Amino acid sequence: MKFELKGRRLNAIWSTVKFLLKSLFVIGLFVAVFSYAMFQGEFVSWFLFYSITTLVVLMLLYSLIPLGSFIVTRDTQEGAMPAGTELKVELTIRRKWLFPFLYLTVEDDMEDGLRKQMPPHASKMIFYPTMKKELQYTYVIPELKRGQYTLFGVHLSTSDMFGLFRKRKFIPITTDLLVYPNYHDIERWSAYEKNESESVLSSQEFVEDMTSIAGAREYVPGDKLTSIDWKVTARTNKLMTKEFEEYIGQNFLIVFNNQIPNDRFSTTDAYEKGIELATSIVMYAYKKDLQVGLWTLGKEKHLFDLDSGGDHQKKMVTHFSKIRPNLNTNFATNLYEVEEQIPAGVTMIFVSIELTDDLLSRMKILISRRIKVYFCLMNKKSQTDSWEKRRFEELRRIGAEAYLLSGGNLDEEVTTYEGD
Repeated sequence: MKFELKGRRLNAIWSTVKFLLKSLFVIGLFVAVFSYAMFQGEFVSWFLFYSITTLVVLMLLYSLIPLGSFIVTRDTQEGAMPAGTELKVELTIRRKWLFPFLYLTVEDDMEDGLRKQMPPHASKMIFYPTMKKELQYTYVIPELKRGQYTLFGVHLSTSDMFGLFRKRKFIPITTDLLVYPNYHDIERWSAYEKNESESVLSSQEFVEDMTSIAGAREYVPGDKLTSIDWKVTARTNKLMTKEFEEYIGQNFLIVFNNQIPNDRFSTTDAYEKGIELATSIVMYAYKKDLQVGLWTLGKEKHLFDLDSGGDHQKKMVTHFSKIRPNLNTNFATNLYEVEEQIPAGVTMIFVSIELTDDLLSRMKILISRRIKVYFCLMNKKSQTDSWEKRRFEELRRIGAEAYLLSGGNLDEEVTTYEGD
């Protein structure tokens, strides 16, 4: 805090010194031209003196006139939107009085993460002399990436014709943008075929296998309306509700590995696809009114308890919008630290971009406890090695439902490891 105050004082002192030096330069120029005219005494010298005097007076007046009051509004249309959306930002600058600027530079200030997603200087505009009290311009961010961003405010700047006296003003106007990850409608995805090299899964089977219906029973007050079996109800003339397999029920827990081994493009791309997959399952659970929990394990652990409903779904999707991958953490260790909190009778869905020896050992322990495990390994393409393939095959042999996926929609079959 003390360093910030000292920095501000130094900047203020330096700005004052620069202003004084520029003023002395202008006055010195005026004195030099006046002396030249007095000694020369010709028409040309006096014409030069009066011309420069006029410019000097205008420059001094320009430096003394305040930039004035501006009212700035920013229209981003929406506060939350899916990744990949084109965002149009419209800035409107209203002047309370007509400041006589030679030019006015307007630049929208934002986080670097958002600025890197647009062409250079796309958020900057230069207005030239005009009598309009309202100035307006629009810039576009072509394809938003998942995340939470903040636009801080607008910088206004202008100067005289020689650039000696600059005027700057910052107008704070904060706008928060939430870009949530893409998700895919599981109900519409086509089934994978199974072959000897890879077992692949349809999006519908992936979730519905975990919520398979065992039968139906008579409706009792408190049962969910979404569980009513209308076909059996029509056949028996009694209100009947669906019963699910006892070992699964309607509870499943998504465990997301927030650790990545490196920051190469293929790795980070697989990480983003994993987020899309996990978000798709969350959205499916919301539509079907299923009980779902979420754990994201990295340097920080975020544990969402089993629940259903719109508020619960919103919290998890918002969390996926903000989350960033961690390096140099151990997912297996993090999982071990929270294993005691695994709810009874839950089906666990792991989404990870790597399968290590330690993680394979943890999967063996969970399966030995008769916990149903689904393991979704996101394909890193050339970053996948042959040892990971062996672990993956071992995971299947011990009873886990393991799937190698190249996309976040479970619709791209991966039949070979590129790391072989």
